[in-house]
Amino acid sequence: DEKFSFKYSPGKLRGNQYKSMMSKEELEEEQRVQREQLAAIFRLMKEKSDTFGEMSEGDMKEQLRLYDI
Repeated sequence: DEKFSFKYSPGKLRGNQYKSMMSKEELEEEQRVQREQLAAIFRLMKEKSDTFGEMSEGDMKEQLRLYDI
């Protein structure tokens, strides 16, 4: 049984490659955490519009692009 080390190795694996190594449960948990993070980001941007400015559709797309959503 070969074990995989997740130690940092620049340029070795991309997000999709890590996903292929995750179980269904791990992927579901990752997606749940991503949704929570995005909700927190959008909530903060809305609440702090004096700091971040009004959130545009482009802002939302830019944040979503950071995730696989």
